[in-house]
Amino acid sequence: MRFLPLLVSVVMASGCSMFMRSIERPTAEVRTVSMTSASFGGVAGELHLDVMNPNSFGVPLAGIDWELSIGGARAVTGRIELQQTIPAKGLAPVATSLSIGTRDAITVASALAGGARDYTIHAKLTFSTAVGPLAVEIDHTGQLGSSATTGRLLGLVH
Repeated sequence: MRFLPLLVSVVMASGCSMFMRSIERPTAEVRTVSMTSASFGGVAGELHLDVMNPNSFGVPLAGIDWELSIGGARAVTGRIELQQTIPAKGLAPVATSLSIGTRDAITVASALAGGARDYTIHAKLTFSTAVGPLAVEIDHTGQLGSSATTGRLLGLVH
């Protein structure tokens, strides 16, 4: 009976240490954003990220909310559901498609037709952790080249 309080204290201390384990925020870097095809059904593109996990355990990436702006004007937003675990103390490439519907593609094409080539992509990555969702936001700017896809996209509005 005299050891019961000591036993309870040891169990509580070890249980608390499990919940006190800190989770470091993963980071992400945009490698590329590209438009891969254009048609009357819309525009398809790809987003390639490098996601770094500084933790000593894998962290599941559950989804990405993204917003693409062309020439400073918001063009399109989307959400991608994922089920990819970023390995412990590791870097994982994440590639996903960006789908732009016809109405938004016309907005993008109009901006491109006006000479805009600068883009900004804002993304929020959502990780599933034992203590709840963890969000990491990134912003990336770049310039669209004058590729065949851009030309086809411009052809959609003429």
